[in-house]
Amino acid sequence: MTRRAFTLIELLVVIAIIAVLMGILMPALRKVREQAKQKSCATRIRQQVLANVMYADDNEGKLPTNVGSGGWFQDLTRETVNYMLGTGMTWDMFYCPSNQTHSRNDKDYFWLFSNVNNKAAWDGSRFVDTNGFIVGGYGFVIEGSGRPNINQYPSDPIKPEWNTTNRQKTPALRELVVDLIMSQTGTSSDKYGLTFGRCQGGLMSYDIYDTTSHLITDDVPAGGNVGFMDAHVEWRKWSYPDSPPDDNGRPRARVNMGPSFYW
Repeated sequence: MTRRAFTLIELLVVIAIIAVLMGILMPALRKVREQAKQKSCATRIRQQVLANVMYADDNEGKLPTNVGSGGWFQDLTRETVNYMLGTGMTWDMFYCPSNQTHSRNDKDYFWLFSNVNNKAAWDGSRFVDTNGFIVGGYGFVIEGSGRPNINQYPSDPIKPEWNTTNRQKTPALRELVVDLIMSQTGTSSDKYGLTFGRCQGGLMSYDIYDTTSHLITDDVPAGGNVGFMDAHVEWRKWSYPDSPPDDNGRPRARVNMGPSFYW
């Protein structure tokens, strides 16, 4: 019986069909992977909320302050970090698995930010040198020195504020730990005139940019998880912030602390 080999045309047709199928399946697979990262991220945020509430329970209701840390939204003192690690957290829980920068080895630079070259400050389980702070992968709605007022949006059920205590009348409405959505001025081709994917920070000498977690593109974030004082976590889809635009006609941020931050 004579066997007939595939012709070149038949092989090209098969390859074309496979390419079309891959083009259809890959976006769906990326979406599933991102959804898994969003859920993992929500778990980490809930753990951080619980650690902060435990700290407050041990300190007459007072939440840790960020006095002595850096001036950005995601900075935490090493002393506070050590306490949170003592509640069962591990250092990878301080970073979002969806963040394109923090998911790389660059995370070491953020963890040891206040003294990048002092590797001995961290013994693998805690900071032995508590002088300094980390640059975490989440924003902490906690009081710190020199923090500007938080802009309120019309959809907010209560006025957002920097938290100082866990003894709140409405803990289910009080935001405490949130995903990083940050931006700086971009180009005219960016959708909002902002870039969310490449924000200049304190690691520029290492050619490392800060970036938003859960990005769709560099100029469009997908949204972020928001952890509340009662430890429930909600996914908040990004939409043009519903407050009036800023003086440049761009989305009005919650706060401007180096970059602009949204949640």
